[in-house]
Amino acid sequence: MIDRVNIQAFIYTKVPKTAFLLLQRVTSRGGFWQPVSGGIQNNEQPIHAIRREINEETGITEILKIIDLNYSVTFGTSKNNIPMKMKDICFGVEVVDIPTIRLSEEHDIYKWCSMDEVLTHLDWEHNQTAFKKLCSMIGLSM
Repeated sequence: MIDRVNIQAFIYTKVPKTAFLLLQRVTSRGGFWQPVSGGIQNNEQPIHAIRREINEETGITEILKIIDLNYSVTFGTSKNNIPMKMKDICFGVEVVDIPTIRLSEEHDIYKWCSMDEVLTHLDWEHNQTAFKKLCSMIGLSM
């Protein structure tokens, strides 16, 4: 049984050049780099969770396109010292250009990265796999 379903949303722009947004979690929450991510609330559709989490974590409200990466991963973790089984459903989200970012209390740093930079910042293989799928789907070769 899955205890929690999450979305992951790799935000990117093609203007003025292709760049991807990564957020660094505050140290008390792991200090790692990640795309926008968060839990799907009761009866919420993934598309609504994507828009809500992007707004909550970055302040971005204008989205050009959402791409279903047809990739999800199930894994075990611990939240508040309670073992949980989680499922992440992964998406790409295009924005028109590089918008102003307003971080939530979950993150303390953000960075617009090149494709190569993203791969050096992501710790988990499933994040890297989702990111590579996005790059392939938008016509970028690794």
